[in-house]
Amino acid sequence: MSNKPKGKLDAITFIYGFGAAVVLVGAMFKFLGWQFANELFILGLSIEAIVFLISAFERQTEDKEYNWENVFPQLQQSATDSPSTNSYTDAMTQFSSTLVELNTQMKSMSESVAQIKTELEGNAKNSAEMQSRMSEFNDLMQTYNGNLRKVNDKYNNILGGK
Repeated sequence: MSNKPKGKLDAITFIYGFGAAVVLVGAMFKFLGWQFANELFILGLSIEAIVFLISAFERQTEDKEYNWENVFPQLQQSATDSPSTNSYTDAMTQFSSTLVELNTQMKSMSESVAQIKTELEGNAKNSAEMQSRMSEFNDLMQTYNGNLRKVNDKYNNILGGK
């Protein structure tokens, strides 16, 4: 089991879910032709209408999505401070060096792919040559087998003719 902290139960969300459940049960009653289907529909939809009315006046506070100042410390400055050009310069220098390194790695990868392509093309050419030689060898073997049959037939005729 996880030990996640659980949030608070929101009353509006609970009532909304309860109303939706009553509407679904009412729909089931209606489909099956059971009694009190209309009453369940009326009750569920009334609860939903009240929840929608209340939630229209509900105010919410905006949560801070992320503390970007932890990622970019140069964002931390008071109104009286001037922007820190050193931290900006440092960040841009680091960004530039990262781009240079990335570009170098991309060139290396491109060269590796070109080398692999050259090797594959060479292997394909060698394979085609090997296939051609094997075809020639098979033709020679068929000719050899045919000649050997002829020799055997003549030998059998000589032996059988005595």
